Amino acid sequence: MEGHRRVVCGATQTIGLLAFIYLFYTQSSAFNPIKFCFGNGNLSATLMDGVGVLEDDFQPFLKSLVGDYDLRNLDTSGFACDATLHPLVCVAINHVKIDIKTMEIYTSTRFNSTNSTDFLVKEEENIVQVRPYAWHQSDLLKNVTPVKFLRERQQTPARYCEYNHKVPAVVFSSGVFAGNIFHEFNEIIIPLFITSRLFKSRVQFIFVDYNPYLVEKFKRIFTSLSQYDVLNPMVNKSIHCFPGAVVGLKFHNFLAINPSEVPKGNSILEFRTFLRATYGLTSMNVSETASATPKLLLVSRRKTRSFTNEDEMVDMMEELGFVVVVVRSNKKMSNLDKFAKLVSTCSVLVGAHGAGLTNLMFLPAGAVVVQVVPLGLEWPSTVYYGEPASRMGLHYLDYKIGPEESSLIDSYPRDDPVISDPGSVFAKGYNAGKEMYLDRQNLRVDVNRFKDTLIEALRLLGQTTPSAKR
Repeated sequence: MEGHRRVVCGATQTIGLLAFIYLFYTQSSAFNPIKFCFGNGNLSATLMDGVGVLEDDFQPFLKSLVGDYDLRNLDTSGFACDATLHPLVCVAINHVKIDIKTMEIYTSTRFNSTNSTDFLVKEEENIVQVRPYAWHQSDLLKNVTPVKFLRERQQTPARYCEYNHKVPAVVFSSGVFAGNIFHEFNEIIIPLFITSRLFKSRVQFIFVDYNPYLVEKFKRIFTSLSQYDVLNPMVNKSIHCFPGAVVGLKFHNFLAINPSEVPKGNSILEFRTFLRATYGLTSMNVSETASATPKLLLVSRRKTRSFTNEDEMVDMMEELGFVVVVVRSNKKMSNLDKFAKLVSTCSVLVGAHGAGLTNLMFLPAGAVVVQVVPLGLEWPSTVYYGEPASRMGLHYLDYKIGPEESSLIDSYPRDDPVISDPGSVFAKGYNAGKEMYLDRQNLRVDVNRFKDTLIEALRLLGQTTPSAKR
């Protein structure tokens, strides 16, 4: 019996000690039970039942995310979806309850044919389904977790709010291209800026298909756009209430922001200003770079579209008077805190068509982007990087390789359609073109011909070659 008493006494003492510790720490200003339980100490919420309490009048901001036709529906019903450009974006301006576990959003709105989303509405169930990713391509969207808007009828059991937010929610997905900086900026970061910037950081992000790598990589951007931690549905599976919600992100064009598109007013130049402030980049114009000798950043690819005579290219660049920095590591480019600062000190960025050229966004105004265009890739080279570079206040030059500069010439005769008519290969389907020209092609640049392109880059910078100085 004495042994049993010891066990009971020990358990009682342990419980008492735990109770004392709990009371002590809950009285401490440093203790945050939300962070303790969920690992998220900066949610825009309090723990209570009911609906979100409006911190400010967010309705004008929410309404600016839909076009004129959909705006009438939004004013009438409190809910509308806008598909003016590419992705579907749905907006609720009244209180909503979001079940984070199922990604179901409950509203008092009845979805019917008065909404422009009638093609998404299941009338008998009154459901609107959205896959919140900015690349609106059906074969990719199937991998994006759907978010459902449902009408919460009065006769159904009430769902109580476990978290009460004072700011709207913006719900978006990481999609399927994490690790590719072009798609990260094109379909997540720039659309997120377009959609959320007008809230002036008073917004709660909910990251469907949560990707910790992306959250860490773009931490500075997320914290600049929202004063609250990104909500991870894999960890916090509660019911959250908001004074409004946006599901999906606005997309204008490739690496672009069009001031005339919804929401109106922002531009890609403002986004570049935002990036400079976010990453602490001091050089606004190429004339402000520290060195009088122009610095050239060469993006070196290792797997496909690689330069097989890279050393020869670097020698030529140095002969022209450039300080050449060759970046070969994706890991180095992924550390944006450091890499953005490096790019901002460069006058010229050179690379073959590929995601690494997306770093042109960190170049100072007036810098030069030189894209080496592989065989068969003229259209994506112009649309993905050439046109965006010009809109960003940068000079753009392209160097289109000839058949003899492509590794494909080793496998196909010059009169084969692969060499003479790349369009016929893409006509068989995107995957056929991708496999041939994106995945199987490397480049041996004619340095004598390419030299003329870099001399033009120097001219645009107001520089001269060493031979011209003598």
